[in-house]
Amino acid sequence: MIIWINGPFGAGKTTLAKRLRDRRSKSLIFDPEEIGFVVKETVPMPASGDYQDLPLW
Repeated sequence: MIIWINGPFGAGKTTLAKRLRDRRSKSLIFDPEEIGFVVKETVPMPASGDYQDLPLW
């Protein structure tokens, strides 16, 4: 099962995800923002300055 949590910054998505994970054994959290941090540190930024504008993103 995949549970997709979406919402604005600061709404509590990560907190909710962690609470759900704690209630279900063998659950994992995948946070694509963590991938974004890696991309931001390893790939030159595009002219826009936003890593989300990179073709690989």
